[in-house]
Amino acid sequence: MKRSLTYSLLVLLLLAAIPVLADVEEQRIQAVERASKWVVSIRTHRPGKSEPGIGSGVVLRSDGYILTNAHVVKGAKVVKVHLKNGKSYTAKVWKMAADQDLALLKIEASGLPVARIGNSDKVRLGQTVIAIGDPLGFTGTVTVGTVGGLNRNVETRGIKYRNLIQTDAAINPGSSGGALVNLQGEVIGINALVYTGPSSGYDKAQGLGFAIPINSAIQLARQLVTSQPKNPTSSKPWLGLAGENLTPQKAQDFGIKARIGVLVTSVTSASPAAQGGIQVGDAITAIDGTTVRTVPEMLRILAGHRPGDSIRLTVWRGENRLTLPVTLDQQSQ
Repeated sequence: MKRSLTYSLLVLLLLAAIPVLADVEEQRIQAVERASKWVVSIRTHRPGKSEPGIGSGVVLRSDGYILTNAHVVKGAKVVKVHLKNGKSYTAKVWKMAADQDLALLKIEASGLPVARIGNSDKVRLGQTVIAIGDPLGFTGTVTVGTVGGLNRNVETRGIKYRNLIQTDAAINPGSSGGALVNLQGEVIGINALVYTGPSSGYDKAQGLGFAIPINSAIQLARQLVTSQPKNPTSSKPWLGLAGENLTPQKAQDFGIKARIGVLVTSVTSASPAAQGGIQVGDAITAIDGTTVRTVPEMLRILAGHRPGDSIRLTVWRGENRLTLPVTLDQQSQ
């Protein structure tokens, strides 16, 4: 009889817990749906790199101000922001605070969904948190974990991070700049890094993700918004390729009929050059009919154009002469 009563009580307790668990799961789902609207994908294009860098960002204002990590955009020639609605923009790097690993981007947009800002001072150990971002390029990935530590100090990549939020919610390359949110769908941190320990003396650690508390990030972001942009008048065009002066020997090696021009040595993915059909090994010999003999000549001609201009490149591919139309994009910094 006693055992039967104990069993009945356990069943009742389990049944009572089911609605609570269901409520928590629904709360988590709603938080993700709410927060995903204002987490953006970032792709960066750097000279000499054929594939873009990957990162994430958080929309702070409806008129196009976006917060991300400085290391996401550092050294990038062009920064592309992709919204959840499918629209893409070339962003300007408005300001960077490299010592705090934060950067403010600006896109020409309006009516954007804006992040709900939480209070990182109220974050507690053991609290459930959700990381949203683009780890390894998997857009809009959601991972769930707990807060495992507060006020953590970490030094890595030459940056001294202070007062970080530690979490075991999975953070990977590409997650940087994304949001760490609570179950109310409020951002409480900017995902910054996963720490695997010192370079020597330890086996590689796992599950140590860190986020910059949103209170300090927002305070800095307000200062960056009101300051002058890094390049207030920057409107330099971007073609998205690297090259070298074509020599008779190079022409012979690539089987190119032309003897002067610019030999393309790399093409950035998704760049105007890539979209226009330019390939490694092509030789550019003219832009809009103006002869191109050297790299400095090509850069000088391009400097006379503006982002959005359409140009026609005369290209030799082996023994074939091509004319390829290309629309120039804008450099971000």
